[in-house]
Amino acid sequence: MRTDAELLRDWGAGDRAAATELVERYYRSVFRFFDLRVSSAAEDLTQRTFLSCVESRDRLRQPDSFRPFLFAIARGLLLNHLRTRTVEANVFETGDISAALDPGPTASRIVSQYEEQILLLRALQTLEPDTQLLITLFYWEGLKTSEISTVLGVGVSTLTTRLSRARKALQDAILTMPALPQHRDALMTDLDRWISSVSALEIAGLPRPRTP
Repeated sequence: MRTDAELLRDWGAGDRAAATELVERYYRSVFRFFDLRVSSAAEDLTQRTFLSCVESRDRLRQPDSFRPFLFAIARGLLLNHLRTRTVEANVFETGDISAALDPGPTASRIVSQYEEQILLLRALQTLEPDTQLLITLFYWEGLKTSEISTVLGVGVSTLTTRLSRARKALQDAILTMPALPQHRDALMTDLDRWISSVSALEIAGLPRPRTP
């Protein structure tokens, strides 16, 4: 089986089968990343991420660092999208990017058996983009702190501190969400396990992967 880096190289050389295989490997993860924050633009931004990925393939210096490379591109596209929407919403002067956010329907589209998972997703959607990204990359994608530090462009020690703050921000968000006490208490008692459990859930209405 070809590695991610080999598929990217072969895609760049015109191998459409390589393109299809690479997109199928990561489409769900990238789409979910965007859907959590800007649902209405998730499919378009996912396509643009893969297109930018192959166009920027020469920047992948380490063959085993494809996932950080991919999510760094996705993060850049998301932040640019949010800035554009902020300008369009005429709130650029205040720097209030949150005014332009489009909380996605991920929580309602998740095929879930537990109210706790829905509550967790709704709380996660309220977090700042980088805080949200940090949690999803660490718990859902299983990236190492060194890999996530590459995505966010910060040192590992800084990243470790941010991860602790991100977890605290999620806890605070959960405490402010309307919910039955037993569901909130279950989340707070074993938060790490609940966060990880969401990664395996299916998304209803997930678009069929299309090679850019």
